[in-house]
Amino acid sequence: MDALNLPDLLRRFAWARLVVAGLLLPAGVLLSWSTVPEINLRTFGAAILTVVASSAVPLFLPQPLTRPLHTAWLLLGLDVATVTLIVVATGGPESVFTFLYVLVVIASCVLVSRQGALAIAGAASLLYTGVVVGRTIFPFSYIMDTATETTALAVMTMFLNTGTFLVVAITAGSLAEHYRSAHVALEDQRKDLSDLQAFKDLIFQSVGTGLIALGHDGRITAYNRAAAEITGVPSDHATGQPWRAVFGDGLDIAQILGAVRTDPRSHRRHELTLRPRSGPDVPVAITFWALRSGSGETVGLIAVCEDLSSIKQMEERVRQADRLATVGRMAANIAHEIRNPLASLTGASEVLARDSELGAARERLAQIVVRESERLDHIIKDLLDYARPAPLALSRINLADTLDEVLLLLEHRPLPDDVKIIRAYGGHLPVDADPQQIKQVFWNLCLNAVEAMHGGGELRVTGLALGRRLEISVSDSGTGILAGDLAHIFEPFFSTKSEGSGIGLALVHRLVQEHGGDIDVRSASGQGTIFTITLPAAHA
Repeated sequence: MDALNLPDLLRRFAWARLVVAGLLLPAGVLLSWSTVPEINLRTFGAAILTVVASSAVPLFLPQPLTRPLHTAWLLLGLDVATVTLIVVATGGPESVFTFLYVLVVIASCVLVSRQGALAIAGAASLLYTGVVVGRTIFPFSYIMDTATETTALAVMTMFLNTGTFLVVAITAGSLAEHYRSAHVALEDQRKDLSDLQAFKDLIFQSVGTGLIALGHDGRITAYNRAAAEITGVPSDHATGQPWRAVFGDGLDIAQILGAVRTDPRSHRRHELTLRPRSGPDVPVAITFWALRSGSGETVGLIAVCEDLSSIKQMEERVRQADRLATVGRMAANIAHEIRNPLASLTGASEVLARDSELGAARERLAQIVVRESERLDHIIKDLLDYARPAPLALSRINLADTLDEVLLLLEHRPLPDDVKIIRAYGGHLPVDADPQQIKQVFWNLCLNAVEAMHGGGELRVTGLALGRRLEISVSDSGTGILAGDLAHIFEPFFSTKSEGSGIGLALVHRLVQEHGGDIDVRSASGQGTIFTITLPAAHA
């Protein structure tokens, strides 16, 4: 409750007055039996009754006080007068209840300003001085008497008490003013902090990207509106839950937390697919940063969650457009590839049909027909292999053994002069793959590399296990690929070789993607070519 809320202070002050009145009444009765001069119980009781009645005003009014400061002044003025009555009723200068003035002055320091407290102290001093003077220095009943030692003591007590009232007013008033200033400053600071926190909360909830804070134990501690919309899990259901309860078991939060602790300035990005209870799957990208305290200590993780649905749809449209463009180029290449053997077949057939007296030329023309027919059959077979891929029969294999087998078969083929084959891979490269199809991938790449080195060179096959993936490179020191051709080498029926069908690299690209991998090529004309294949490593 606000310590400077004046209506509330008045209610507390009224309760305090009732408590003091309850203590004074029995005290006055007890003192009346043993003190001299005798206590005027009627005046004393009237004063106590006045305090009780006036205390009921702020306590039991049906409506809140509309002018609390006026009420405070009224009660303080009434208290000064009431205390004066009590002092008069209990012996005047000899009264033991003079300290009540001090209580009133202290109360005025809290309820009103320091200047108001000085005014109350001044009024108390004047009234008390009037009581002392009227009872000792100028007594109306003993106006002709001279002052006695008791009168001098009473005068000295009067000056001490009035000085005390003023000192208490000044000291307590200064303390109250200081408290008010500190309280106002604190309230302003709290308001600023509250406004700043509200502003931060507004930003946190309004940003369109999902924001999730995680503690050391992997439990969600903060979760904004965008995260709830992306995941389909409301904030009140997600907060306090472990990560896997909302996002599944696709990510190892403990491992990510350990990584960011090692390097707090780094981040980790992962992509996964959320499967909400209702609605379609949602592809998301989640980036993790270290959540650090003001001292720089890592206290958890902050995760930024982005919905990739629109991006994936755009990528699919781009791929579809690329496929349509590829189909157009492929159709043109197929027409070109088929037109040449058809022209040869047509010419040879016309000559054979027109002239039966050909002799040795007949056999030559028949060989042309057979060769071109075989060429057409080879083109159609390659096209069918690319267009109707066989389903993968995955099994756990050691890719190093497959590479050994491919290179051994290659070494038993007629190779160009001075071609050197270098094996630079370890003995254990586990992968889940179709043995025959993955063998076809590396056979095509190695065969192309050898055919590109007409004057000899070096074929190097390297393999590395890099955490959760395998990286295999096939490089040659041949003629390289022109920069303009690099963008098309994986398209069906695109070939830089005069006798090539253009299916080999397209088939390699498709098989690598079907195995969940990726293929990259770097080449420059006259400087050789490097094909790098990345595949998911198999783990026990």
